[in-house]
Amino acid sequence: MMKVSCIYLVVGLSAVVAQTTILRLPLFHGIFYDLLIPLVVFLSLNLPNREGIFVVVILGLIMDLISGGIFGLYLSIYFWIFLWVKSLTKFFDVGDTLFQSVLIGVCVLAQHLIFFISLSVPWTEAQSLAVQMTPVLSQTIIAALTGPVILLLLGRLLTRLQRLSGVPRETGDIAIR
Repeated sequence: MMKVSCIYLVVGLSAVVAQTTILRLPLFHGIFYDLLIPLVVFLSLNLPNREGIFVVVILGLIMDLISGGIFGLYLSIYFWIFLWVKSLTKFFDVGDTLFQSVLIGVCVLAQHLIFFISLSVPWTEAQSLAVQMTPVLSQTIIAALTGPVILLLLGRLLTRLQRLSGVPRETGDIAIR
């Protein structure tokens, strides 16, 4: 199963490269969200805890190193999203597409709120919050619309990897196929 984790590390690194190069072009400015959030949600739904946390920590560290912001911010956001979604699987049917849309949208919105709180002093930056509302809402809506499609594609990749390696599915948290 470690091969699957390595494949998802490569997928995550590809998403990091895409969002730090291609999606930074002026054409895509303010439209696309953090593409690792659907991957973190997928990992928490489909991989065992040990392997999922391993991939999430590595991807979080890479994003922290590339972003140049507060070190550990991406790592902690991805880690808490992983744990939060893992705990939600015990109470909700997370296989529902509508629930996945809302879940990814809420995760993107929470990431933006954490960024705003950690990178500014709230009482001096009240006007910047109003300026940021339009991009944040548009990214949240786009995340809610595209997130389940990304989860479906990642699920198909997992199914093919498991067929190739002959490893049975270890977690029964969700039935994305």
